[in-house]
This record gives sequence, structure tokens and C-alpha cells, in this order.
Amino acid sequence: MSTMASVAFDVLTNVLAATVLGSAAMLRARVPDISGVWTLTRFAPGDARRTAAVYLVMLSQSGGRVEGVAECVQCRDGQGVGPLRLLPERERPRVDVSGGLYGSVFHRKRFRLLFRETGRRQGSIATHGMDRRENDDLWRGGYIVSAGGCSGESEWRRGQGAHGFAASLQE
Repeated sequence: MSTMASVAFDVLTNVLAATVLGSAAMLRARVPDISGVWTLTRFAPGDARRTAAVYLVMLSQSGGRVEGVAECVQCRDGQGVGPLRLLPERERPRVDVSGGLYGSVFHRKRFRLLFRETGRRQGSIATHGMDRRENDDLWRGGYIVSAGGCSGESEWRRGQGAHGFAASLQE
């Protein structure tokens, strides 16, 4: 093979490799869209089969920044050991949500959200993570709550399921 053909082959091979690697990096750099309504299920500490609380969460995303509101629609009484009960609209605590996306092209992307809950005898602060995207409509993660210092696993499903927001949030 001639020197010119060898050089042309090398250039073409490098351009093709750069195109493939660049396309893969662009796909990994894409920011997942989590805007919309989600049902967040917090599982009891140490028992990922027992629901501790269910929240409806409404998120608005701008790039990697996320803000929103939420309300607890179901929870367990008595330090999380009582029965899971549906909260009437007037008893649902209001939650302000803020956070963002962490990670890079070379690291898995994770959302970290801070929940500031008011409306109960004492407010609480919790961090929630959306760590593993199963698909566009299902994420898994974990949480840590300031009140009681408990932590556990969580599941985020797009949509509100059987629950609805209280009238005060819809106005």
C-alpha cells in the first residue's frame, strides 16, 4: 500500500473513532428530564418492602437545577411502626423542594433534593436522592430524615398514581 493511502486510511480511522467516542460522550452528557409529577415512596429503614411514607412531588427543572413542592399523602403513625394511613388534605404537610443534578460524563448522574417539610408539630428536613434510573419513569434512591435520624431506600415513579394534590396546592 502506498504512503498516501496509508495516511488517508489512518486519518479516516481516527475521524471515525472520534465520531463514535464523541457521540457516546454526548449521550452520557445529556441531562435527564425529571420535570413533572412524581410519586415518591419512602421505605422503612432496613425494610425495603414496607412503605414508611408516600409523597406527591411536583418538580420543575432548568438544566441541572430542580425546584418544586410536595406533600405527604400517606404515612405511618407512631415512629413509623403504626399502620399506613391516607392523610386527609387538611393534614398533609407542605414540603418545599430544591436541589440539582450531580455527576459528569464520566460519572453516573444523580439528583439530590432537599425537602423542607412544614405543617406538622415540628418540621423536618430530609435529603432525597434519585440515584439509579431504571427508565424515564422510574428511579431508585435513598433518603435521610433529620427528625429521628432515619434513612432508607426510596422509589420515584412518574405520575400521581391513585393520589391527588390537596386543593391548596392546585390553586
